Amino acid sequence: MLHVGLDTHLNTFHLALDFTAEKGKTTVLLGESGAGKSTVLRLLAGLLHPQRGRIALGETIYFDSELHIAVPPQERPFGYVFQDYVLFPHLSVFENVAFGLRAQHLQRKLIQQRVGEALERVHLPGMDQRRPSQLSGGQQQRVAIARALALQPQLLLLDEPLSALDVQTRREVRHELRRILSELGITTLMVTHQYLEALLFGHHILVLDHGEIIQEGEQRDLLAYPRSSYVAELVGVNFFHGPIVRYENGTMCVIRLHDGLEGGEVVAALKEMGSAEEVPAVGEEAYIVVNPHSVTLYQAAPESSARNVFHGRIVQMLRLGPGSGSAEDEEGTTRVSILLDGASAQMSPLTAEITAASARRMELSEGKSIYAAFKATEARAYT
Repeated sequence: MLHVGLDTHLNTFHLALDFTAEKGKTTVLLGESGAGKSTVLRLLAGLLHPQRGRIALGETIYFDSELHIAVPPQERPFGYVFQDYVLFPHLSVFENVAFGLRAQHLQRKLIQQRVGEALERVHLPGMDQRRPSQLSGGQQQRVAIARALALQPQLLLLDEPLSALDVQTRREVRHELRRILSELGITTLMVTHQYLEALLFGHHILVLDHGEIIQEGEQRDLLAYPRSSYVAELVGVNFFHGPIVRYENGTMCVIRLHDGLEGGEVVAALKEMGSAEEVPAVGEEAYIVVNPHSVTLYQAAPESSARNVFHGRIVQMLRLGPGSGSAEDEEGTTRVSILLDGASAQMSPLTAEITAASARRMELSEGKSIYAAFKATEARAYT
C-alpha cells in the first residue's frame, strides 16, 4: 500500500492532499492542466521535496519531514514514464532501456536479461538496435515504458503516458498498456486529464483541482455522483449545488444555488431518502444532476408544469450524429449550451440536447435568448 501525505507551496501554488493507493492496482489522478497532478509524481519520485509530508510504500518510508527522511531519487524503487518519453536520440533502444540499469552498476549479463524481458513485455523484440528516430510515436512510448519496467520498480509513475500520441496510436498503446499493467500487478499511479483513460485504467480515481482532492472513488462513484462541475462536465450532465432550504411533499427538496442564478432555487427529487434518520437536514449541502435530454427549450416563458425554469443566452450549438429512434431523430441531435442569467463565472452553461429538427424549427442560433426548463422529477439530488 502506498501512503501519501503532502503539504507544500510552490511559488503561489499550494498542494495539500492525503491518499492511499492499493498494492498491485492502478490509481488515477484526474484533473485539468494546472491542477497539480504532475507535481505529485515529481514529489513522489524525489525530484521535488515537499515542505511537510510523508511518503511510504509498504513499511518503507521514502520521505518524512518530521523524521528528516528524504531518500534520493536514484535510491527509490520507482519507475517513472514521462509525458514526452525523454529518450536519448543518440542511443539505441537497448541502451535507452539499459540506461538506469547501468547506473546501478549491474553485471552485463543481468542487464542484457532485464532489457530483453522488458522489450518482450512491450512487444518490441528485435528492435533493440534501432534509434528513437526510427520508431513510431507508439513504439517510442513503449520503449519509455520498457525502460521503467527494466528497473523492476515497486511503484510505477505514469505522467500522461498517452497524451503525445495521435488518436489511432493512442488506442493501440492504451490496449497494450492495460495488458502490461494487468500482467505485472504492480502498484501504479497514473496522471491524466482524459476521463475515458481514468475509467479504463483506474481501480480508484482521485479528482484533483488546484492542489486538492475534490472527489475520489471507483468509476461508478464518479459516474453516478459527481461532486464538481468539472466531473459533471466530463460525465456529460448538468450540475448544481447548494444547501437544502426545505422539503416539499416528502420526496422533493428545494436547494438554494451558490451560483447566483436568477430565481436562485432548484426543486429536485432526493432519491436516496430512506428512514427519517437518513434524510439530510435542512442546511446540508446537496448536489443536483440533470441529463441534457431532460432539458426543454422554449422561445417564450413556458406555461408547462416544470418547476425549474431559467432564462439565458445560447453560447454554443453543436450538431451531433443521427440517433436511432424516430424519423425526426434520424436527422441527428443538437447540443445547445446556454449561459443562464445571473450565473457566476465559475458556473458551466446549462446544456440541452434536442433533435436537429427542433433546433431548426425554433430557429436557434448562438446569441439568441431562450428559456430552459426541466421537471423536478428529472433532477436527481444527493448529499
